[in-house]
Amino acid sequence: MLRGPQALTPCLLALALVTATLTGCGPKGPTYADSGALYTKATLSSIFAKVDITAYAKQPAADVSKLRHDALTALGRRGGDASKAADLLTATFPAKTRGVPVYVEWVTLDGKRALVFVEAIGPINGELTTKRLWALSEAGDVIFVATK
Repeated sequence: MLRGPQALTPCLLALALVTATLTGCGPKGPTYADSGALYTKATLSSIFAKVDITAYAKQPAADVSKLRHDALTALGRRGGDASKAADLLTATFPAKTRGVPVYVEWVTLDGKRALVFVEAIGPINGELTTKRLWALSEAGDVIFVATK
């Protein structure tokens, strides 16, 4: 049994490991909803108010590829329509897209099912501090896009 300062070493190592693990973890993937919400193109921008990109605001844009991959992988692991959303986003947008999906929702848009998502974006040498809202048809056609 360790006593004195030697007894603290394993505890300090464990604390350091837990701290490194928690601080090393980025956002856990996008918020996902499938509430059956009804929108028109005129009301779609109201989604901006629902979405907080704070978790990404200090992430460098240079890390977007990894963050995007992690977000889409987390979304896909949820199964069902979340997985379909991840597949649609992966197929529609190239891997080098400079945005990270932070909010994904299946909605009815002007009477048709659509995938709406908000991504955190930023300049190549900056941070992810801007929101971009997209609406896609189930076939992946862009219906709407706005930036805030």
